[in-house]
Amino acid sequence: MDQLEKFCAWFLKTMPVLGAVPFSGAVSKIQDVTAILLYRKGQFQVQMFAVPEGTIIPEHTHPNVDSIEVYVGGNINFSHSGKYTCPKEAVFANDGPLKLSNRRGERIRVRPNDLHGGIFGEGGGVFLSVQHWLNGVEPHCVAADYNGVTMGEDHLAKVVHGDASAKPQLTEQDAARLEA
Repeated sequence: MDQLEKFCAWFLKTMPVLGAVPFSGAVSKIQDVTAILLYRKGQFQVQMFAVPEGTIIPEHTHPNVDSIEVYVGGNINFSHSGKYTCPKEAVFANDGPLKLSNRRGERIRVRPNDLHGGIFGEGGGVFLSVQHWLNGVEPHCVAADYNGVTMGEDHLAKVVHGDASAKPQLTEQDAARLEA
């Protein structure tokens, strides 16, 4: 094996990134956010979200989804129940060789009626949404099961379950109203 093959083998063994991405419906686009379906079986699915910097995801709920959001990397400040989950002065990157955040793998449980949102700073961020779909609703992109103000008109047009609306300009207050 050459160096590239060794690196590839190490990475795939150490960092399980392949998941079980289906042939059809693997990628969804919501506003400027990219959602990648990593796994779906029955009422369970896992989506990876890649969110560009400057994105505000307003507080919202998913009426048919119980989920765990997993921080993967980047500059993200999630909110839950009107409060940010990480203080602004928290340390985000460690001194290791890869400069990974010390928050990698942090989890937030988001039940169907839990308000949550987020702000994505310089460089954007990536998180996983591990989902259990409820009420007999077949899994689909979680952004389409949505109560609250959307990220914009494109997002609003894709909501199929829930009570959603759009507003012309989002602010940080939209992501965590109690923190404002």
